[in-house]
Amino acid sequence: MFENVKELGLAFLAVATVFVLLEWAISSKRKNNLYSQKDTFCNLATLVIGRLSQPAFIAYVYGSLKFLQSLALFKIPDSEWTTVVAFVLTDFFYYWEHRFSHSLKPLWILHETHHSSKHFNFTTSFRLPWLGRLVAPIFFGPMVLFGFKPEQLVLFFSLNLMYQFFLHTKLIAKLGALEGIFNTPSAHRVHHGRNAIYLDKNFGGVLMIWDRVFGTYQAETEQPEFGLRSNFSSNNPFVIQFHSFPMYCWVTGRWNALRNQIVISLMLVLSSFVFMCNRVESQEETPLPNCPIQGHVQIDETSGPSLLGKWKGHIFEFRRHPTVSIDAQEGSKLDGTYKGVLGKFPLTGLLHEDNSTVTFYVDFTSAKILRLLFRKHSGSLVAIMEGKLIGNTISGTACLPDISDKEVHFSASKEDAE
Repeated sequence: MFENVKELGLAFLAVATVFVLLEWAISSKRKNNLYSQKDTFCNLATLVIGRLSQPAFIAYVYGSLKFLQSLALFKIPDSEWTTVVAFVLTDFFYYWEHRFSHSLKPLWILHETHHSSKHFNFTTSFRLPWLGRLVAPIFFGPMVLFGFKPEQLVLFFSLNLMYQFFLHTKLIAKLGALEGIFNTPSAHRVHHGRNAIYLDKNFGGVLMIWDRVFGTYQAETEQPEFGLRSNFSSNNPFVIQFHSFPMYCWVTGRWNALRNQIVISLMLVLSSFVFMCNRVESQEETPLPNCPIQGHVQIDETSGPSLLGKWKGHIFEFRRHPTVSIDAQEGSKLDGTYKGVLGKFPLTGLLHEDNSTVTFYVDFTSAKILRLLFRKHSGSLVAIMEGKLIGNTISGTACLPDISDKEVHFSASKEDAE
């Protein structure tokens, strides 16, 4: 039985691929933008991950139904008529599973994945919840208890979903007399529409007669708008699956904070290591453009102690010994360079009015590796080092405030003063 379902699934994927390519080609020729690259990749990724987990879920559903079969009240014989009845009843119970998936919050958390795309094409049918089959035995179990075979249910449920693949398209108009009897692309566009008139309509899988009987049928009367009413939008397959789960925001927030802390710590360790390994520098340095930091401090042109030269530092948390070069000092304004594993970057600074507090700014905004690591942050990436000047030593803290409040302690001594 499982072999037959697997072979049927592979054949379906081959046919589906042809239809997707055909729809994409027609859309490209007509320039009606049915496809979005990111949306399509998200749908395909959702399909692939779902296929990888499918054997486990089929085994779970089939095993659960086989257990219920041992409790069956009747035994229905195999015949053409009972097969037809089984197919129709599978669609009937699918209607109620689908309807409850829209009306019950715990089930909607799973099912809204399928409605999260703002596009409507054949690949939209691939955007299915990975955990959606967990509730299948609850809705289809009664059929087994009344004597239908689990093999029939698994097969007909699979055929039901395969049929619905062909409904996810905007290229096919209304189908005349078939509307209101069978589920059609027009009827399914209504189901996916977020228009007020279309909400919670057309739940049937193959047949629309259940919607007719239970008052949930709606014909397509206006252009559907697709997506969730909340305007949620994402092309990350994991986000669309779990973004409404309880504690999702807390978990992702903690993870992002931890990731940022790890990246910043790693960056500081690598930078410090390269500082230590590059103690000897070429006499001829390529001049760097000035990088004034606007809005941080008021420049004071009064004279103060000279900070020109190279400073050898010690970062206590990592036991590293970086160096920075201060190449120019005009009053209290400082200019220099920062050279490390991330590249070479301009450094600016300020000797405050008390002549004992020094603030350095290193602009990492152009660092490609940081732009990659913090791709969600589109602003500047400026490291700030602030310390007290006592003789030829500066001691204080350093941080990257654009990303995190984490601070590390440092102490720097002028090299020619050692």
